[in-house]
Amino acid sequence: MPQRRAADDAAPTVPELTKLSGPLGIIAGQGPLPRVLAELAIAHGVPVHVVAIRGEAHEEVEGFSHTWIKWGEIGKLFAALESHACKDLVIIGGVNRPDFGNVRLDIGAIKTLPFLLSLAKGGDDHVLSRVVRFFEEKGYHVHGAGDVAPELLAQEGKLTTKAPSAEDASDIEAAFKVVRALGRLDVGQCAVVARGRVLAVEAAEGTDGMLERCAELRKVGRTWGTRPAGVLVKAPKPGQEERVDMPTIGPKTVRLAAAAGLSGIAMAAGHVLMAERDATIKAANESKLFLFGERWDPAAD
Repeated sequence: MPQRRAADDAAPTVPELTKLSGPLGIIAGQGPLPRVLAELAIAHGVPVHVVAIRGEAHEEVEGFSHTWIKWGEIGKLFAALESHACKDLVIIGGVNRPDFGNVRLDIGAIKTLPFLLSLAKGGDDHVLSRVVRFFEEKGYHVHGAGDVAPELLAQEGKLTTKAPSAEDASDIEAAFKVVRALGRLDVGQCAVVARGRVLAVEAAEGTDGMLERCAELRKVGRTWGTRPAGVLVKAPKPGQEERVDMPTIGPKTVRLAAAAGLSGIAMAAGHVLMAERDATIKAANESKLFLFGERWDPAAD
């Protein structure tokens, strides 16, 4: 059964942002995390410049020093990073794979065409590992959001008023096994298990789409009855490039889990980002769901 340690008992995190050598470049995709990271950096006295992908990043990034780019504007991306002296980068926020047939390339992108073509094939982990190497080969230091701002990471133990029951603990153990198996195939980062039965696994639709499927299953009576049961488990794939593809939960994840009739959410402690942490915990408490950080061993059976 999971060790039920309160979040307040966890060791305080160190603001790694203060150790950066210069301004932080944030390449921003979807969701609130680009904004949250920028706010944390500025609060620690680290200047930021956000390079926001149009059609992916939220307009709230315009509250910071920023440059908008379209898919294919790689030359513009590097010009923005160079003009703001950003050698330290965080790539954060989900993106949809573009239709490269409709992408207009600038001169900088044309020069990197072999690299771009390599992104059209393979699973997410293959693609993202290539992206990291691409930036490193050009002299940039790519950091994970959790490396520069560990306060964004899910802590080990119980994070909410509600704790996992013995039944929940059994489902958590089973779901972690499923996620490890999925990860070895470069498929997804989460699964839902209820009373020992696998209800859903994440594929291309993402976590939100998977939870919406669970809610539909509940509506048609294909799940577990009327009382809350089952857990969502999120964890990285074994060997995953966590600097650019760390699993994430936020208030929306909690709302969708509640709508699906789940009992709670378990995460690989230290390997899952919590977007809007306080709001996420508040939403879970209001929905009577547990949030639990489980010690993560990707090599376990």
